[in-house]
Amino acid sequence: MTPQIKLIGFPQPGRLEPTRLALALGGIKFEDSCISREQWGEMKPKVTPLQMPLIEIDGKRASQSIAMLRYACKLSKVDGKPLYPEDAFEALLVDEFVDKVGDMLVPMLHTFSIADEAAKMAARAAVLKKGGDVEKWAAHIDEIMGKSKSGYVFFDRLTMADLTIFTMMWIFQTGFLDGVPKDCLDHLKHIAAHKKKIASLPAVKEYYKDAKDVQTFYKC
Repeated sequence: MTPQIKLIGFPQPGRLEPTRLALALGGIKFEDSCISREQWGEMKPKVTPLQMPLIEIDGKRASQSIAMLRYACKLSKVDGKPLYPEDAFEALLVDEFVDKVGDMLVPMLHTFSIADEAAKMAARAAVLKKGGDVEKWAAHIDEIMGKSKSGYVFFDRLTMADLTIFTMMWIFQTGFLDGVPKDCLDHLKHIAAHKKKIASLPAVKEYYKDAKDVQTFYKC
C-alpha cells in the first residue's frame, strides 16, 4: 500500500526539489505543503526537528533532505527501475556523487551568514571564480559527467544522481541570488548538456509545464 506522503518546505526549489521531482516521476501522490518564511518562524518553536524541509509519512515526521530524497527514490521507479539503485556498489556511486553536489553547495551557503553586503558579494565572487571553492567542485562534477556516453550520470539510466544535479544548479544559473551571475558556470559543458537532456524528458516536461518564476529554469 502506497504511504500517505506530505512534504513541507519553502516554495523555492531548494533542497526539497529533487524529492518532489522523484515522487512525481514515480507517479507517487504527495501533498506539497509550501509555507512562507513568516509561517516557518511561527512553526519553528513547535516543530521537532527544528529544521526544514520536512516529510510526513502516514503521519510520522522526518527531516534531512538527502535522507528524504533517498527514501523517495527507493519508492519511485522509472522504466521499471528504482531511482535509487538496489545494487550496493551502484548505490555507493550515486551517494558519492550526491555528496559531491552537496560539497559544491556548501561554500555558497556559507555566504548567507555574512551580514555586510559588500563582503557577501566579494565572498560569492571568490567561490565562483575559476578555481574557487564552488567552481572547482563543479568542474570535478562536470568531469565525472563527461565520462557518460548516454547523458545520464550513471548506468545509462535516470537515478537520484541525475535529479540532484539537475535540480540544484538553479542556484548558480538563474540570477536569483545577488552576486551570482547566471552564466557563472556556463563553461561546464557536460552539466549544461545534462540539464537539457533531463528537462526534455516527457515526464519532467509534464511536471514543470506550469512552472513559474525561478522554477522555469527546469523547462527545456
